[in-house]
Amino acid sequence: MDFTTKQPHTQTLFNNAQIGRRAYLYIFLTCLAFNFFSCKHAKQSPAEPHTANPAIVKAKALYNANQSDRIIAHLDSVCASLPNLTTFDLWTKYDIKANYFSLNLKYPIAKLYVDSMLNILKGNEKEFGIEYAHTLMVNGDVLKAENRYEEAMQSYYDGSLFVQQNLDPCNSSQFNIQLGAALYHQGNYLKGAHYLKRAIDEDSHCTGNIALTYVSTLNTIALCFERAHVPDSAIYYYKKGLAYIDGNFPKGALADIERGIVYGNLGGTYCSIKNYGLAQQYLKASININNRPGYAPEDAKTAQLKLADLYTSYAHFKDADSILRQIDAEWKAGKGRGFIDDTIKLRWKRALWKYYEGIHDTQNAYHFAKDYHSFRDSLYEARKGLEQLNIDEGLKETQQHYNIDLLRKSNQLKTTYLSAIVVFSILILIILGMAWYNLKRSARNVKELTSLNKVISDYNLQMQNALTALEQSFEENANIIKIVAHDLRAPIGGITKTVSRMLEKNNWSESDQSMLRLIQASGRDSLALVSDLLKTHSASREIKKEPVAMFSLLAYCVSFMRLKAEEKGQRIELDAGHFTVFVNRGKIWRVICNLIANAIKFSPPGTTIKVLMLKKEDNIVITVDDCGIGIPDTIHDKIFDMFTEAKRQGTTGEQPFGIGLAISKQIIEMHGGKIWFEGKPINGTLFHVELPIQYLN
Repeated sequence: MDFTTKQPHTQTLFNNAQIGRRAYLYIFLTCLAFNFFSCKHAKQSPAEPHTANPAIVKAKALYNANQSDRIIAHLDSVCASLPNLTTFDLWTKYDIKANYFSLNLKYPIAKLYVDSMLNILKGNEKEFGIEYAHTLMVNGDVLKAENRYEEAMQSYYDGSLFVQQNLDPCNSSQFNIQLGAALYHQGNYLKGAHYLKRAIDEDSHCTGNIALTYVSTLNTIALCFERAHVPDSAIYYYKKGLAYIDGNFPKGALADIERGIVYGNLGGTYCSIKNYGLAQQYLKASININNRPGYAPEDAKTAQLKLADLYTSYAHFKDADSILRQIDAEWKAGKGRGFIDDTIKLRWKRALWKYYEGIHDTQNAYHFAKDYHSFRDSLYEARKGLEQLNIDEGLKETQQHYNIDLLRKSNQLKTTYLSAIVVFSILILIILGMAWYNLKRSARNVKELTSLNKVISDYNLQMQNALTALEQSFEENANIIKIVAHDLRAPIGGITKTVSRMLEKNNWSESDQSMLRLIQASGRDSLALVSDLLKTHSASREIKKEPVAMFSLLAYCVSFMRLKAEEKGQRIELDAGHFTVFVNRGKIWRVICNLIANAIKFSPPGTTIKVLMLKKEDNIVITVDDCGIGIPDTIHDKIFDMFTEAKRQGTTGEQPFGIGLAISKQIIEMHGGKIWFEGKPINGTLFHVELPIQYLN
């Protein structure tokens, strides 16, 4: 192929060099032009009506329908003909002009009009709360476009603080979107997702939600998780966006465009986890939708380049060559509108580099690799100001100002309380004086009080003695447990070491080796159980968590307990989905094995035990279903107690100890989850374990 390349001209850019998505470059603009803050309600009642002159309102409506120079000239003419313009009239005029020049990339002029908006509202910020918050948002957007990142972030911080103090919380979501976007572009993806999810949560309780903003924010959250290498979460939010489009967007081009964008992003995520089939399916669907006139050709180009990378990575060079030739032909024919975005240019150069590298064309591969790195460095220089910002520190400083203001108000309230306490204390002193005078006059009352004081003293002494006895009893119990643990560790450890040495010999059959490994694992688990028994008397502690594939963990538990079940002629069935959860693998393994062991113990021979797992909102629920003897109502409240008296023998005489469920409950609660059970209508019990799906640690 003969691809023509040009030396790139670096554009000023607030963007990540990997994102390549039209919809997500613009969702952080000026609260969707005008309408976001106008659909909320401020807490204060304004001093003057917030309604512009009808002529200005009409001019604004014409501007929204047709943003052209002619409409701006018409607005100036209308304002010049009006004798007395109110504060809101002037603010509306400057707001329209600031938005117009911002959309036309004339940011210095737009900044002048934003300064005029701020100057008009100076001193009346609370009276025009919604307008002031909107102005701070527009100011941040313009400063950001001019690469004045530190000033832009400060404007967003000020706006967020103002909303917290003066407006309905529904007004703060757009500020959280901006902060999340800034963290995303810094490469701080998980914190960016945190702020974006907070914006989604805030909007979910408010009316006036804008569907496009909601879908775009969901997709940006997914992009954060994709860049943070958490593909399961990324796929979840992409599909949540698709579901919202299907359920809330009217049929038409807008819904198709947004669906095509999500398809392209979803295909990219499947590329990252090497799911060739789904990646190809979604990328092709995205291209078919948006590679049409009037849709989103720049998005289609990004999807095509992702598909070319996919083909190259699987050595399907003929397919990759076909896509790259098609894009090059459109570029040379003047149809390269999709290349307006520097990120697409960057991806284009990388795709050519990897393609030539794949077909071993060293000369062209070197040329495009050098071109790619040079262009990437220029993009990094353009947004380096943002990279160097400490957004967390800015947020902390803003919160400190907010806390200082709250403290000032709290001090005023405390002063009022102090005055009331002084008055109340004086009244108490007067009452005490009268009581003392009356007691002095009545010797009988004095004797009664003396007697009462003696009774109270005796009672306090008895309580102190009882408390001392309880403390001694607790210490004795703890010492007994330590002695038992010490005595148990030695024989169990000896068994484990003996089996380990036996396994070092190679003369065992496969069946014998399997049994020895089972003894070895049981010994280690017994040692861990003794350790946990000791720790039940110590303070709560943190546990080490890691991402765990729950299906694999459950399958291992079932395999481990299957031999014990087969001894009673029982079967264990597993029915579970694939979820990744942040937990301590060893402790959750013990909980599930303990529940399965109980099901085996209390189920008659020949029955089936089922282990199920499903997703419920932001949690997973694991259920162990048996057909056993059930749990009587009289011991429902005791089975999770340590050393409970609610002990029963198993169906074939197995002996109970009464601590397994107590330890299981402690483990689940340390994970922020819960464990409970339900009786079945006929025979058996359902034990449930619910664990949160934690994306952030």
